[in-house]
Order: sequence, then structure tokens, then C-alpha cells
Amino acid sequence: MLRRSIRLLVGVVISLIAIYFCVVGVDYASVWGYLRQANLVLISLAITSVGLNNVAKAMRWKLLLGKRGATVPLWHLLQLHLVGQMLNQILPARVGDVSRIYLVGDLGIARSFVLGTIALEKIIDMACYVLIFALLLIMIPLPAWIRQPAYALAMVTLAALCGIGVLFFFRRFSGLPKWTTRLVPMRLRDRAETIIGDALESLHVLVDRRFGLRMTLLSTVIWITAAFTNYFILWALHINVSPMSGLFVLFVLMAGINISSVPGQIGVFEYLCVLSLAVFGVDQARAISFGVLLHVITYLPPLVAGALAIWGTGPAARSLRPKVSETPHV
Repeated sequence: MLRRSIRLLVGVVISLIAIYFCVVGVDYASVWGYLRQANLVLISLAITSVGLNNVAKAMRWKLLLGKRGATVPLWHLLQLHLVGQMLNQILPARVGDVSRIYLVGDLGIARSFVLGTIALEKIIDMACYVLIFALLLIMIPLPAWIRQPAYALAMVTLAALCGIGVLFFFRRFSGLPKWTTRLVPMRLRDRAETIIGDALESLHVLVDRRFGLRMTLLSTVIWITAAFTNYFILWALHINVSPMSGLFVLFVLMAGINISSVPGQIGVFEYLCVLSLAVFGVDQARAISFGVLLHVITYLPPLVAGALAIWGTGPAARSLRPKVSETPHV
């Protein structure tokens, strides 16, 4: 409880500092004027892009679940994904990702297997992030404040990919779970072996040659729709900047919103938008209007959809229970 309170306090301080740097010296009348003149058609396209992004994420998750998730409808996985997104926004420590593990586990799929698919999902996103960094590095001069952390992330991603490669190679050896649990007390060993075995089985999708193509396609759609959400908001506010600006904003936001802050990343999100667009010469008032509008568009629809999905998740889970294979819950 003490650590949670300290984390929240640190987050509040970071958010307050970010809000201060955002608003100091800003002409609020200009910010309001830019927002009032925003193109509603382009805002609607941005909301559509957010929706497509979440559908593509649910489709990719279903692909990662493979045969074990074959009987779970895409619509239900989308519901669970939205619930996870909502919880990630309002609670710290990626609670939403943990919720997905437990909610899918209630359908009869081993929770350790689901954990493996979510870990694989995050590593794939990290790899995509590094590819975007490489593209930006080629196309525009990146400031040191984002370039140096990105290099560190690239090294972590390379290590994670190497780890996945090693696990994928050794997953063929049936004795691996037994070997890794040899120091575990005997009364817990069988359970530990099952957990590790299920987690390693999440790598089974890598065997399918078609998986790579479909995963690449869906991941591309996810990142393109995320970038186009930024572009639609830029165009809606009549901000004419470099074609790489929307991608750069996405890159900075993905890196920065993991900073501990209050729920919803209030303040931090807007300040990162101001920093990003300053690289392209956008004045602070326009950048804040962009940050506020983008924040609302990217956070509010999934938040509302996740709240509505919570109501529908329970009955749907009960109706699906007899249709899913009787894999033990771990």
C-alpha cells in the first residue's frame, strides 16, 4: 500500500510539472480558437482510425492465441481487449494486461499460455517501435532527448528477440519444463512444470509460416492506424508540418506515456505533444490544442467502450465456457 501511494504521489508530481510547462505563457484564447475551428470530418476519421486500431489489435491477439483461442469469437476478444485498455488508462502497473490474462483464463484457456501470448505481443510491438525509430533516424535529424533512450530500447528489444529465439529452439525438448523446475519443492513441481509448458506453448504460432505474414500485416495496420490518427488530428487543426511529424509524435508518445503519472496520463500526454511538435516549429498554443484533442480522441472512446464491455463480458464468458477446450486453468 505504501509503495502504491508513493508511486501515485510521484505520478501526480510529474503530471503537475508537465501541466505547468504546458500552460506557462500560453494564450488560452488561441488554444480555444484552434479547437473551435477543427474539421469535424477529419475528427470523425480519427475516431474511426482509433476503432480500426483496436479491432486490428484484437485480431492479432486471436492470431497469437492460435488453436486454443480458435473457438473464442473475435468480438469477445475485442471486448476483453477494450476492458484491458480501459484498466490500463485508469490504473497503474499495466493492470489491464493482467486483467486480460484472468478474463481469458475464465474461458478455460491456461492463464500461463495467455501470459505468453501477451508477452509475445509486447515484444512484437517493441520490434515495430525499433523499426519506426530506424525509419525516423534515416528521414529526419532526431533530437538527443529521444534518440538516446531509443537506442537503449533497441538493445532491450534485440535481447528480447534473442530470448524468444532461444526459447523457441528449446521448446522442442520435452524435458525443458522439468529441467527449469528442478529446484522447486516437490509438492509444487508438477504445477510449475505445467505453467512453464503452457507458457512455452504460446510460441507454437511461430512454427506456422503463414503466421509471420499475417502477423506482419496486422502489426502494420495497427501502427499505420495509430499514425493516421495523429495525422487526422493535425489536418483537422490545420497544422501544416513535415510528413514525418505524425509518426514522430507517435514514436515519442509510445516512449513517454509509460512514465509514471496519474491515471489517463493527464499533463504528460500534452507535454509530449508540445515537445514533439516543437521539433517541427509548431507554436505552443497549436501544439497544446493538438495534444488535448488527440488525448480525448485516443483515450475517451476506448474508455467508454471498455466500460460498456465490462457489462457484456460476464454473460459472454459463461456462454462460451462449454465451447472452449477443457485446458486446466493455470
